[in-house]
Amino acid sequence: MASTLAPKPVGTSGPDHPDEVIAALASLIRASRAVARQRHDQLGASGTPLAVLKALAHAEDEQARPGDLAVAAGVAPSVVSRVLPRLEEDGLVTRRRDEADARSCHIILTPEGREQLAAIQREYAELLGGALVDVPPEEVRRMPQTLGHLERALLRAADQGGPRHTGLAPSLRPTHATTPLQPTPENRQESH
Repeated sequence: MASTLAPKPVGTSGPDHPDEVIAALASLIRASRAVARQRHDQLGASGTPLAVLKALAHAEDEQARPGDLAVAAGVAPSVVSRVLPRLEEDGLVTRRRDEADARSCHIILTPEGREQLAAIQREYAELLGGALVDVPPEEVRRMPQTLGHLERALLRAADQGGPRHTGLAPSLRPTHATTPLQPTPENRQESH
């Protein structure tokens, strides 16, 4: 899928001028979203339900509270609340009441949920593997580590806050509340 609107770097690249990294990341996000929408019909897996299964697979003991799943999936808790009954009905997750807090529960990934997630991930890996055939193998080997570094850098940047751009035109201002960024479980251990 070729893009006709390639990003135009604003400045030079390097540690002091990350404009090209930002432009490339924005382009990657747009391409990823476009491909996800296109592949949804082909592979059948989508959005929040898949994100919940992935979050559970990376959680300790493959279980988590609904609020933690919302943070990991980057959605509002009400969205996860709407998805969980469908996942339960399909036998992909189960609920267990928290013994210490009767108002709370843990969502647990079932063996069927693990199998479904593994099948989806194999299909995505097969698709991506074919698309990476023209990328030099040494670059493919470095990608996970490089993308992990980039994720941690973005999380550090979010933690630092920064200036608010109050002079933005109304069409450029956010219209919704943002969800705090959280490191993924696998990257929390690699943060240092």
